[in-house]
Amino acid sequence: MGISKGDEMLIAEIKAGNEMAFEAMVLKYRPKLMSVLIGYTKSKDLAEELCQKTFIRVWQKINTFKGESSLFTWVYRIGINLAKNEFASSFSKNSKMTDQLNQDQHDVPEYRSPETELIAAESENKIIQFIQNLDADTKTAFTLREIDGRTYDEIAKIIDCPIGTVRSRIFRARKLILEFINQENIING
Repeated sequence: MGISKGDEMLIAEIKAGNEMAFEAMVLKYRPKLMSVLIGYTKSKDLAEELCQKTFIRVWQKINTFKGESSLFTWVYRIGINLAKNEFASSFSKNSKMTDQLNQDQHDVPEYRSPETELIAAESENKIIQFIQNLDADTKTAFTLREIDGRTYDEIAKIIDCPIGTVRSRIFRARKLILEFINQENIING
C-alpha cells in the first residue's frame, strides 16, 4: 500500500521531535484506533488505556518505522499487539469484560417480552464471552474482520501473516462460534 505524502511529512516531523506533529498524528488516528481496540477488548476503559500505551510506544519507536506499510497499519499493529499481550498476561480475562455491553445499545422491538429480551441479552453475552476466550491469534483475525470490517488483505498486513493464515483463522473462529451456539442451544430471538 505504501505511505501517503501527508504521513511522510508527519513522520519526518515526529522523528525530528516535533510534538505538534505527533499530536496531529494522534488526532488523526486515535478515533480509528479506539474503535478497533473497543471492538477487540469490549471495554472502553481498557481500550483507552491501550490506546494511550500505543501512542507512547509510537513516540518511542518512530525511528524504527521503515515505511513498508501505511503509518496507520503500523500504529494499528502496535495497538493490537499490546492488546494481545494484555490478554495473554492477564489471568482474569473475565474482569476485562465488566463494561462489555451497554444496555442502551440494544434496540429491542417493543413486542418482545422482558423474558425474551433477557434471553437475547444473555445469549449475546455468552457468545461475546466465548469470542473473548478464543486464542489471541484467532480472536484478533475474527475481530478485525467481523467487528472492524477489514479485508483479508488488510488483516494480513496488520497482523503480519499470510492471507491464507488469516482466512483459516477466521474460518476456525466462525466454526468454533457456531459449534458453541449449537452446543449451548443459544437462540437469539
